[in-house]
Amino acid sequence: MKATQLRPIFYRAIVLLSLGCFAFTTSGQAGLTYGKIEIEYQPVQVHKDDGSVFNAEFLAEFVLFSDGRANGGFGMWGLNGDDVLSLYRVTEGRNNGPFWTFKAARLAAESADLITINARVGGGVAPAGSVTFIIDGANGLHLSFNARAEINGGCTGGKCTGTPPQFGLVQAEPQTVLVETFTGNYTASFENLALVLSGGNAIGSLVLSSPNGSLQKIRIKGGEIDFRNGNVSWLRGQTGASAEPLPVLMVIANQDGPTEPCRIYDIAGTQVPAHFEAQGRITGLAVDPR
Repeated sequence: MKATQLRPIFYRAIVLLSLGCFAFTTSGQAGLTYGKIEIEYQPVQVHKDDGSVFNAEFLAEFVLFSDGRANGGFGMWGLNGDDVLSLYRVTEGRNNGPFWTFKAARLAAESADLITINARVGGGVAPAGSVTFIIDGANGLHLSFNARAEINGGCTGGKCTGTPPQFGLVQAEPQTVLVETFTGNYTASFENLALVLSGGNAIGSLVLSSPNGSLQKIRIKGGEIDFRNGNVSWLRGQTGASAEPLPVLMVIANQDGPTEPCRIYDIAGTQVPAHFEAQGRITGLAVDPR
């Protein structure tokens, strides 16, 4: 790939970051009826089968169609009790009143790593307006926690109608990139992974080394994808370098077309605003046709 100069989109990214204003639209398959569980980005206390508890951050959106197909997924920081990010996509499910069950597969992983997600709306000792999640997987994995949730928000008759939400995965494997800044260019280590849900919600990570070699780690907490042509997407996150993390905006554009793996990143809000090209893909998560 040939390095390019800092473009006007970089300056626009800085303006957008300062204004906190974004407007991207998506299109999808219309005319379907579905149920939905939506969980905003939030901290949760996760209970393990051995009685131990750890803190995590959680985001999810599940869409369930009447024929058992499902779409969406969830992300969790600290799934193994450490600062580890796990992303899953739901593929099928069923609903019986307050009880929802989904099958899910891990995203961006070498193994399939299938899990079962049981969600109960209300009832028991769960606080009002929350859902109790129980996650079971391989090797005896058993986790449970409560999360504030919105069930079929804004829908009539207990079901949503019209255009289902769309979801996507942004993935750039670890690689070396040439970063352009206002003060000069440097070679950096870079990687990016994010699950993008609807309504500006996303969860993921972006790592980019500074000119001095130290790693800038950005925790992604929002984003959108232009599904019309995949031309421009954005991710919003925070740095973890201080007690008051900085807001960071990442604008991702195509280099040669939506199906090509070359992406242009413009990042504003870090200590060194950056512009670079990287190998990566933006993949829409669609339900299998039947």
